[in-house]
Amino acid sequence: MPVIDGDSHFMEPLDLFERYVEPAYRDRCFRVEHGADGERKLLVDGRPMRLIDSEELLGALVAYGQKEDGKDLSSFDRYLLENERWQDMTERVRFLDAEGFDKQVLYPSLGLLWEGAVSDPKLADALVRAYNTWAFELCSDHADRLYPAAHISLRDADLAVAEVERVAKLGCRTLFVAAMPVDGKSLGHADLDPIWAAAQDADLSISLHLCGHSHYTGHQYYRDEYPGFMFITMNVIQDPRMALTTMVYDGVFERFPKLRVATIEAMAGWVGEWLERLDYRFGYMKDTSQMKRTPREYFADNIWICGDPEEQMFPLIVQFAGDEKFFFGSDFPHAEGFLHPIKTMRENFASLPGDTVDRLLEQNAQNFFRL
Repeated sequence: MPVIDGDSHFMEPLDLFERYVEPAYRDRCFRVEHGADGERKLLVDGRPMRLIDSEELLGALVAYGQKEDGKDLSSFDRYLLENERWQDMTERVRFLDAEGFDKQVLYPSLGLLWEGAVSDPKLADALVRAYNTWAFELCSDHADRLYPAAHISLRDADLAVAEVERVAKLGCRTLFVAAMPVDGKSLGHADLDPIWAAAQDADLSISLHLCGHSHYTGHQYYRDEYPGFMFITMNVIQDPRMALTTMVYDGVFERFPKLRVATIEAMAGWVGEWLERLDYRFGYMKDTSQMKRTPREYFADNIWICGDPEEQMFPLIVQFAGDEKFFFGSDFPHAEGFLHPIKTMRENFASLPGDTVDRLLEQNAQNFFRL
């Protein structure tokens, strides 16, 4: 049967934005420079990005399978990053064939890094337009199998709407929205309504994917010191859940009842507790929100979840919440990715009915992405 990979990534060329961004923003775009010590430095808007060790981070972006070989963050092969094969989509299709995937949705890698470091809406818009143009060009020869998620910035609604309308014409099926607050606003803030309206009108789904940013969940515990990569990655995974919660709480799905939203790379094990907690509080606190229906009704109509193939809680959550709103992804080629994800999924869900497994492998993703 056909199988859909709902969460994979490009590894963009490091000079993508210098080549594709319009000239007015070229001096301010995301770039990689080599310091006097030979190590790569990440810059955007002319300033160094405040991240973890940039060499470790860049190495993790292409370390698929290396942790399974006994390597860790300090020993990943960092020289793989600049290999041009990452932009060879014919080779990517061979990966799909080898793993048994029919189709794959691709999110950015560099876009997960710069999103939290840009404040100027026009610069952010220039960067997403450059990336989207490159991504759809790159996949044009395999448009029946490779589906870029168009990057959309929430910093300016008018600019975002224009880009939503442009990428819809390029064949886009889903919009990558970084799961982070912008200017302290909920994703249910009225200022963002034009973006959700444009997505609904174009029948494009919203993929809330984690990204790096300074206000990640839990950052306040280490306000004056660097907590380490492990703590950060454990907590940014919670951001898509929080972003989704604000959309439910602030009535986005009341105003846009046909909008489809999924959390991506945020696991699935939290969904049971989330539904129970929201349902319980809705029963006696609903007047403090803009919700008109129960959380389970929004979940049934508007929400999907991308889980990990190795999650032991995943089958239990599907049994609890139903098997129609979950799909999965490989996270290829990131270090966090999962080797042989289809085989792993089938083994993990072996105790559940075959038609449930079929929904998780293909039908649910099909319904969300409209592939």
